Amino acid sequence: MSDATPTPITKRALGRVFAILNRADELGGEVRDFVQEKVLRDERYIAMRKRLAAMRGKTYESKVEGDSKVAVAQAQAAAVAAPVVAPLAKGAKALGDPSIKAQIYGRKSCAWTGRAITVLEKNKIDHDFVDMDEPEYDPLQLRLINETKQHTVPYIYLRGHFIGGFNALAEVERLGQLEVALMTPEERAAAPAHLRNVVITARPNTDEVVPAETIAPE
Repeated sequence: MSDATPTPITKRALGRVFAILNRADELGGEVRDFVQEKVLRDERYIAMRKRLAAMRGKTYESKVEGDSKVAVAQAQAAAVAAPVVAPLAKGAKALGDPSIKAQIYGRKSCAWTGRAITVLEKNKIDHDFVDMDEPEYDPLQLRLINETKQHTVPYIYLRGHFIGGFNALAEVERLGQLEVALMTPEERAAAPAHLRNVVITARPNTDEVVPAETIAPE
């Protein structure tokens, strides 16, 4: 018997497998799909197909192996297509620095950035401001978008936590949560339970809606 000839056992086993698949075709619908998927991933079926292919001087790739290759290819393509996160500009502090009470990444030309700064100043909160209108900070724009999923200025961080733009800051102030938001981890741990349990959720501006006017004119 030549190596290219399947053994009677292999032929009978494959015959049973193909009979199952044919029966699945007759059943149709979800049952067919389930049976075929189950068989095509069965290790015994895969081993028989590989053995038969080897006898014929060929190779057999199982569905599991094919799916794995597709997944790897997709992951590689996604990695290539993913936007490059820009590094911090020289001299700029890290995004979300917990040692700083408040950080604002905005533009002097943006009215909502100005209103956010006014909220901080009104509450006598020390803050760092990075003017995105300055060319040296251009590389930060992509990083801010990637990290916050927000596409508009200002980007506001309180004690290293991104909270959103002007609307988010105004809401935190309205709810009386600024005190908690500006606490260090040590201060929060020592605070009364009703303050420790306050949860401040980030509210990024994702809908391009103009922020509501919440600051009364002077």
